[in-house]
Amino acid sequence: MIYSFIFVMVSAISIVFVQKLSLTIPPFFSLLVTSFIALIYFNLVNINKLKAMYQACWGQKKLWLITMVTVLAMWVCAMTAPGLIGASLYAFLYFAWRGMVAFSSLSLQDWKKKRVEFCCAMLILLLIIGNLIYAMNISFSQKDLLGIGIALMGGTSAFIYFKQSQQLLKMIKLSATQILAVRFYLTILFSLPILFQPGISKNFTINNFTSLTILAFLSMIIPLYFAQKALEKISAEQHAIISSLCPVATAIVQEFTFGDVSIVQGGTYLLYSIIIGSYYLFKNNMKKMEVRALI
Repeated sequence: MIYSFIFVMVSAISIVFVQKLSLTIPPFFSLLVTSFIALIYFNLVNINKLKAMYQACWGQKKLWLITMVTVLAMWVCAMTAPGLIGASLYAFLYFAWRGMVAFSSLSLQDWKKKRVEFCCAMLILLLIIGNLIYAMNISFSQKDLLGIGIALMGGTSAFIYFKQSQQLLKMIKLSATQILAVRFYLTILFSLPILFQPGISKNFTINNFTSLTILAFLSMIIPLYFAQKALEKISAEQHAIISSLCPVATAIVQEFTFGDVSIVQGGTYLLYSIIIGSYYLFKNNMKKMEVRALI
């Protein structure tokens, strides 16, 4: 589980960094550069295994393509929503929605034994609705609605990606870094048209490319590596639940950076953390009781 918690810490920093860069760099330009850097990095890491790696992917090309489509959706959301609604609200909607989907998925697998998971899913859903009502009372525009919709779509696509990634791991036996090396091609292809937009050349500066290189490592290399490693150790549902703690960390980083996180929002994120923490405490106590009963 340590991999999932490292993912949370690095992701919080990267999400706030995306919001900061969106003020000066077009999101799709950021997406193109960062995904290209990540592609090169993970292919270099696996330089001696490229032939076998791509042959294995081609053998499951339908699943490979579907995975790249999901990754495209996930990263378009990640690069656009923070600039529309702010880092902490995006992080809350993205991760909380993903956590809610994970709890719902667990409860549907075995309703009689997973009622606690269903209750957690409903509590999280109520928090999401409450936070949206509060946010819309402060600012309500087409931009806000678009950002909210993108964040929810991002959370859904990320959970789907976790499931697909585990399928790839099982079917073609790729390592964590190999999965990351083959997933960005469609994202790069989708982002290429940004290069033909008028005035895009002004973004080709040393400062911008330095910032985007840092962003690539913070958002697409370091956290994704740990997320992929987590999926080798625990289930997609467990990782989605743990990584749902990211909104609290993001709110803290955003408050230090922009100073615009309200007490109500901070309280919502804290309450969300309490729900997640209480769930794990409950599950650990249940396991201890089962062990004692066997003795």
